[in-house]
Amino acid sequence: MTWKTLKPCLVLTLLCSLSFTTCLQAQNTEPESNYDPHAAFSPLFYSQNGNEFRSAIGYPGPKYWQNRADYTISSRLDDQKNTITGSLTITYKNNSPDKLPFLWLQMDQNLFKEKSRGAVLIPAGSRYGSRGEKINGGYVIQGLSVFQNGKPVKFTSLTEDTRMQIRLTEPLAENGGVITIKMEYSFLIPANGSDRLGHLSTKNGEIYAIAQWYPRMCVYDDVIGWNTLPYWGASEFYCEYGNMDFTVNAPADHIVMGSGELLNPQEVFTAEQLKRWNAAKNSDEKIVIRSETEVTDPKSRPAKDRLVWKFKMSNTRDVAWASSKAFVLDAARINLPSGKKSLAVSAHPVESNGADGYGRGVEYVKASIEYYSKKWFEYPYPMAVNVATNISGMEYPGIVFCGWTAKKGQAWGVINHEFGHTWFPMIVGSNERKYGWMDEGFNTFINGGSTEAFNNGEYKGKPANMQVNGKNMSKPESEYIMLTPDAMREKNIGQNLYYKPAAGLNLLRNQILGPERFDYAFQNYIRHWAYKHPTPFDFFRSMENGAGEDLAWFWRGWFIENWKMDQAITAVAPVNAADGTTEGYNITVANLEKLPMPVILEVTLKSGKKETVKLAADVWMRNKTWTVYYPSSEEVVSVVLDPEKVLPDVNPDNNSWIKN
Repeated sequence: MTWKTLKPCLVLTLLCSLSFTTCLQAQNTEPESNYDPHAAFSPLFYSQNGNEFRSAIGYPGPKYWQNRADYTISSRLDDQKNTITGSLTITYKNNSPDKLPFLWLQMDQNLFKEKSRGAVLIPAGSRYGSRGEKINGGYVIQGLSVFQNGKPVKFTSLTEDTRMQIRLTEPLAENGGVITIKMEYSFLIPANGSDRLGHLSTKNGEIYAIAQWYPRMCVYDDVIGWNTLPYWGASEFYCEYGNMDFTVNAPADHIVMGSGELLNPQEVFTAEQLKRWNAAKNSDEKIVIRSETEVTDPKSRPAKDRLVWKFKMSNTRDVAWASSKAFVLDAARINLPSGKKSLAVSAHPVESNGADGYGRGVEYVKASIEYYSKKWFEYPYPMAVNVATNISGMEYPGIVFCGWTAKKGQAWGVINHEFGHTWFPMIVGSNERKYGWMDEGFNTFINGGSTEAFNNGEYKGKPANMQVNGKNMSKPESEYIMLTPDAMREKNIGQNLYYKPAAGLNLLRNQILGPERFDYAFQNYIRHWAYKHPTPFDFFRSMENGAGEDLAWFWRGWFIENWKMDQAITAVAPVNAADGTTEGYNITVANLEKLPMPVILEVTLKSGKKETVKLAADVWMRNKTWTVYYPSSEEVVSVVLDPEKVLPDVNPDNNSWIKN
């Protein structure tokens, strides 16, 4: 739609910060609009003040506390029965100021029981079910016992779906009380476990990707106490931090890769593999530890029946592992900003090998981690392992599972995304059960920078058309970001957890704050909340304080609500001097929908010269229309709002004016 020139109106002249413009508040009749500046810019956004636990600046306060869970696990893989058996010791420390009369544990494998709550909720064909498998899954628990100071403690236990409650006769003491939980357990491995764990048949053997494989402590925090939302599949995890020592007893013809540091490579590799493994620690180029041709050679594995692989990981919220006799294994050094080194590893079947697939896996792992470490926060783990299997993409500390058929840009994309999760939520430990966007969205945002940087933009895509995206994102049926993933229609999860939050951070960085202010605030958010548990409002506060900007209007419209943006050019009129010559133009812009955004105008003169005028969203604090005075003695022939399509304007038809 082209808007014709309207009759000039009287205006109040205000000096604007842009050196070449003067901004004028429009006095003409405002067009019909859904915009309410009082609703958008209401100061009543934060419902609670900062306190000694969570400060007003958005960082942990001086009395912030967090409980701790350390784990020792011995496990055994039975590749004939597809089962895991394990022995688990949890040492739990209550750093809270509260006595705890009971404890809660997560029992995620119980999702795969035939009559679990999640099985009822998950529709047929969903990514998050067991995909039609009829298995009697779930944990079998034996020998559950509880100790304090080495002495048995009386308790009772109750398992309700994917949660176990341990009711103590005497409460666990506050401010440092420690309790130890021990148990034996087993479970049947689902082939397709909610697209997060499972096993895959390849021509050279089964690949086991094992996660959520031991009972874990629920988080007790200062926000809601015990976080006991059941595991229903779509919502991911919320875990305490601690140290983890674990072993995997597997057939000797298997190679096992896991979270953390492999402590006994000399016991589980052949002499030649050990030599290559150590060489990879000092090589920027890929070293093949076990080649494609060696996969079917019995001499490529020690001549034993079974082997025990030992791993250790410090200050982590979880661990996972994978095991297979089908693995090709590659590795190379990761260089970190501090001078420390890590090891990039790719484990995949021969079907996934090759330069168009995971043959470049180590290169992708190394590049993504080196980028994120330099840009945001240093990678903290001794290894970074990519496993190609039947899981489309899933992240755990130090190890990720990626779809085994991915090729070229898709393989880069899934590795880059899953390892981006190291920063969100492995380092910044947000509550994924409630706020999935705080890990998926933040990660999708940082993925854009790493993809642009990788190999001179090898897989760089076209710039997003935010006008098209804005229209799709703001449809009523799209719901909104601030929903728990399990309460969201599955078809909307990709948009509301991944793309819309990432698009919002791009808007904030590139159009609202600018890269320098945004990056400084975002880096500080990561640094202060590393290995801790931020809420959405901690994030909002930290960005506002770090950037020096009141952003309540943006959080409210983009994250809390699903407001639309629609700016329109409603008038372009010449302003004449006393002698009758044109000295400038009044360009009137209306805000027609609920979401305010900055104004970006491209003005084209008769000579072909183009200039861009940018105004902050502040102009909408008390106005539904705003008139920009553009000084020019040369004739203006066209004006376009948002010419690069970087704003989520749902109706571009009213964004342009062309002189008749």
